[in-house]
Amino acid sequence: MSTTGEHLPSTRSLDAEAFARIRASTDESKSTVVEWQGQVLSYLPGDRPKLVFNVQGMSIARVKKLENGSYDLMGREVQLYLDPKTNEVLHTWHNPWSDQDVTVVHVANNPIYQNFPAASAFEARSQPGGNYSLQINIPLAYPNPLNPSADSTSPMYPYTGPQALYSAIESFTFSFPGAELDSAADSVPSVQVYWTRTSPLLPFMATPATNVTLLFVANGAKVEGGWQNLSPILRNVIEVTLPAYKDAPTSRDRPGGGVSSWSYFARPEVLQAYKDGTTFPLPDLPADV
Repeated sequence: MSTTGEHLPSTRSLDAEAFARIRASTDESKSTVVEWQGQVLSYLPGDRPKLVFNVQGMSIARVKKLENGSYDLMGREVQLYLDPKTNEVLHTWHNPWSDQDVTVVHVANNPIYQNFPAASAFEARSQPGGNYSLQINIPLAYPNPLNPSADSTSPMYPYTGPQALYSAIESFTFSFPGAELDSAADSVPSVQVYWTRTSPLLPFMATPATNVTLLFVANGAKVEGGWQNLSPILRNVIEVTLPAYKDAPTSRDRPGGGVSSWSYFARPEVLQAYKDGTTFPLPDLPADV
């Protein structure tokens, strides 16, 4: 179906393979890099919303087609929390709700996994200029990785509070040229990504019982040429501290979705480094099980 003319179909139905090409590439030998930048804001009913951080992040991912026809996405992601005035990487942060300085634990999730079933169906809508947009909303609810029983005597209680269930909402919008989708290439290269997420306060903030919600708002794009063409701030972190992020995983080492910011914080060595005031992100850690 050609999309180079003025009159695009108002919607396009996309299958799992099409989404794999949009998100990454169907060539299993290739790693796909996405970089984003944005802000984190806080919201408390009855209070004025606040700008908490700027953020800059990247992911590197590989897609593999499985025997059942589904597609496995295997990746790694890092996100840095930046001072909203200077854009410098933060190593400590003054928590306005506790009036305490805390160590900042940047996102370093390795590995991360997603699976797109063979029967997956997505709907993209036409946009001006021959583009399409695809929106995916993901309600999240699962046992709190830090303290699933909300045990008040748990050493994790100061960081997660009485939350037996972690809940959040994540939304992605992918914008891409229809002509690239129609090509025979293994990837749709000119993809822009818009991301929003709600979340409780992060564990490193150490103030779980505030009723404050965080809102992450960011946008980014695929990066041609791999990690070496990332912004200097991210490239430096990978070169110096996280060399594993130069390439995506080639296979799974566990079921499920892999590492999240909360399960990462629950690792004993991470919690101890946080208490010791160590600079994050930590050097590449061995895979946990």
